[in-house]
Amino acid sequence: MGLAHAGFAQTGGAAQGALDFLLPIGARSVGMGLAAVALGTGSDALWWNPALVARGPREVALHITQTLATQAGTDAAVAFVYSVPRVGSVALSYRYLTYGEQPAVDSATGQQTGTFVPTSTIAAASFAAPFGSRLAVGVTGKLLRIVYPCTGACSTTSSAPETGALDIGAQYVLTKDSLVTLGAAVRSLGFKLQINDAPQADALPTQFDAGERLRTDWERAQLAPRVTMAWDAAPVARGRGGSASAPDLCGSQIDAKRRFDGALEAAGPGLADILWRIVCAGEGMRDAETALGWPARAGKLVLTLALDRVASFYRIP
Repeated sequence: MGLAHAGFAQTGGAAQGALDFLLPIGARSVGMGLAAVALGTGSDALWWNPALVARGPREVALHITQTLATQAGTDAAVAFVYSVPRVGSVALSYRYLTYGEQPAVDSATGQQTGTFVPTSTIAAASFAAPFGSRLAVGVTGKLLRIVYPCTGACSTTSSAPETGALDIGAQYVLTKDSLVTLGAAVRSLGFKLQINDAPQADALPTQFDAGERLRTDWERAQLAPRVTMAWDAAPVARGRGGSASAPDLCGSQIDAKRRFDGALEAAGPGLADILWRIVCAGEGMRDAETALGWPARAGKLVLTLALDRVASFYRIP
């Protein structure tokens, strides 16, 4: 059993930059959710909690990941971990992300003038060390660089915006049999991302964490439709000729549903639709905008406002 807490630093208002830092990586770690902060193993754990490689093996790895953000592009990472028993581990990693081809549109005429591909690279160096048989701590320094390769005429910035951040993590094995492990990580503690000028600079993100908590409550409340055979015992009909009653929900499911309903209420009726489609149903932004009858690129602004309200509901600092 692992107990995990993830904290995200350098947060701001509605506009936030460097979401690339929070995109999940590694099939095993993604499947574990935030438990990966305590129990992740292998080189993909570097992106969740750097302390987790303190006692790990030496490794060279290639990770290919696809998320909603990169489903039209590429998300690939390479990592090298070199460990020395009872001393610690050093690691180097590099991640390459593209978000698919985007149209460049003239704001005055509304005509497409070209295409561009938002591309991000993250270079990282990590060090982790064990302290005794139970405690391990680690730190990762990261550098994000963003470019916009263009074909035709584009109004994107000609510079390559950059920002740096630190991940600091710890792991503690609570019991000798390793059945209970605690993990904590502060991720993306760093400078604002400046693309145009200093007043425009965006703080590093908390929004992904807000969406993840909402989706987790949605799943815990079992609000998603079943896609496999239900092997639960059939509910017994009460009364002659009566229909079977609905299955009882356990306390954790009831609490999750209460939080989920409260989060959607906090988002508001005008924002809850896009929030549910993107975060819970897993729809792409373009599909969600089409289903709601919205113009292109309108969904991003609305989703940003919705996630800010959800972050306030969950009391994410």
